[in-house]
Amino acid sequence: MSLLLKQSIKPRRKQCLVLSAMLALLPGCGDNSNSGAGDSESGAGALPMEVQVASVESRSTEATFWAAGVVAPVRRARLGTRQAGSVQEVLVEAGDSVETGQPVLRVDARDLQAALSAARLARQAATTARDTANRNRERFQRLFEQQLIARARLEEVELAAEDARRRLEQAEAELAAIEVNLDYAMLRAPFAGVVSEVLADVGTFVAPGPPLVIFEDRSRLEINAAIGQDTGARLLSGATLQLRAEGVEQRMSGRIQALLPALEQPGVGQRLRLVIDEPPPGLAPGMVVEIKLPAAGSTRGFMVIPDSAVLPRGQLDGVFVVEPDNRGQLRVYLRWISIAPPGDLQVPGRVHVLHGLSVGERVVVGEAVNSLADGQRVRLDGS
Repeated sequence: MSLLLKQSIKPRRKQCLVLSAMLALLPGCGDNSNSGAGDSESGAGALPMEVQVASVESRSTEATFWAAGVVAPVRRARLGTRQAGSVQEVLVEAGDSVETGQPVLRVDARDLQAALSAARLARQAATTARDTANRNRERFQRLFEQQLIARARLEEVELAAEDARRRLEQAEAELAAIEVNLDYAMLRAPFAGVVSEVLADVGTFVAPGPPLVIFEDRSRLEINAAIGQDTGARLLSGATLQLRAEGVEQRMSGRIQALLPALEQPGVGQRLRLVIDEPPPGLAPGMVVEIKLPAAGSTRGFMVIPDSAVLPRGQLDGVFVVEPDNRGQLRVYLRWISIAPPGDLQVPGRVHVLHGLSVGERVVVGEAVNSLADGQRVRLDGS
């Protein structure tokens, strides 16, 4: 019996030990609970941040679209020669700037040089013959006045003098023609500009007609774009259109010079020609430029807010909208929005919002935007 009593006492001791351990843990659990409650109360009692707000406004603009055009120089020259021969010297390269009258290419003109020498000798001989004929006419005129010769003889001398004068004129004309042709053997820049292309190398045989050097005046540029007739009907000559191009940071615009029929293939619609009187740096012939044109339809609506209200996060844009919670306390809530491209900005310092906001809503502006958290309590500046 004593053995049975000992076996029944051992389980009771184990139960007491387990119960004692559980009671020891209870005070610790109670402390953690109190600590959490204290943190909750301190968060609820935090002071709201003071912020400045701006109301979302509505604005409508004319519906537009962007069309592509190609840049070209207003003035372009394709320079050739009248003299057949081999290219003797090329004095410029593509991309060089040239001044008016600057030599750029020389064609071998040794045959013209020989013809020039012969023409000068012929003119000299014709000049001598004319002078001799004039002296004879004066001498025979005196003899006729003294009645020493017949009138027929005087007339013969006068005809000879007139023939000598015409021969001199012919020799001078032939010399001038050779000098002009010889001048074409040296190609010169027709205006100040840029050498666009050199189409002949030293030793190349050239003939009259084909261009050898192409020049461009890039101080004024033009843009040509194909447009539909409905778009052309909304454009006026002399109006200014907004332009943009990749690689050109400066804002630019072009003046409508003309609306031309699209006579080239496929020959549908019209060709819009714009002129840029003062091209910005970086804009060059051959570049593709986008032109902002009025589109069919009335207007397009935007929500407008200050740019200081926008919080960029990677490729997303957000704003903090101020709204009261269910207790009437003001809080800010992060809302993602869709912003119109920068080219559509109408007023500096403000952005156009396509989606995500409504007219009259209040958004936080200024430096506080970077310090707020979603759902944070705030109070309005001055309240």
